[in-house]
Amino acid sequence: MIARRRNGAARRVEISAQEVEEAVRLLQHVPIPEARQLRDKLAAVLRPVCNWASSRPGRYSNYPAWGPCGAFVDAPRERCVEHQWPLPADAADPFPDRCTVTLDEELEDSRWVHYSGGLRCPFDRRTGSDQCPHHDPRDIERCGHPVDDGGTCTTPQGVFACRDHQYARLAAFRSQLEQLPLTLGCSQCGATAGESCTSKSGRAVAFHKRRVSTSENLKKHEALSDTIRWLSL
Repeated sequence: MIARRRNGAARRVEISAQEVEEAVRLLQHVPIPEARQLRDKLAAVLRPVCNWASSRPGRYSNYPAWGPCGAFVDAPRERCVEHQWPLPADAADPFPDRCTVTLDEELEDSRWVHYSGGLRCPFDRRTGSDQCPHHDPRDIERCGHPVDDGGTCTTPQGVFACRDHQYARLAAFRSQLEQLPLTLGCSQCGATAGESCTSKSGRAVAFHKRRVSTSENLKKHEALSDTIRWLSL
């Protein structure tokens, strides 16, 4: 809790839960709006919260990699719905369509943090499985980028692109998108597919606007744009 010194500077003070409870009780008898606001703030401090924390230490410290959660719950030492996983055998799953995998190393990736913020995978199960496309991938859902040993990367990417090869693939798809007008003819200068646009004097120039606009209506343009957006997540 923040208190003020005589000169107005802030300082922290320790107040026991019993003292906060007594303050809330006394503030109920003060009939002014400020007292009501303070009482509500103090009452929120007393509300029990989920204290789930990861058993895995952070990369650069001995503290838990995640936690404590801090979500409000109904009773002390109770976990919030998000952190009740894995559930007891006799408990119903509150998220029956969600992947059943408990996240751990995935949380080192900021994309997983953004979309889950917790313990359990946030994505829907794939048909016929209790896991999502990332945790139960098909062969076509793996990265496939060439690696040094002559093989291909097998990192699953049913949800997010492989982080190791994300930027190399992003550059390649952006290059394909930039060169897409080259697959069409140009109605302005008469260049055929595979030829660069030319000026009236015959000098090679950047793609004419008409040629670019026509390429933007192609289904391949839409597919490449969707892939680039996904790789940019």
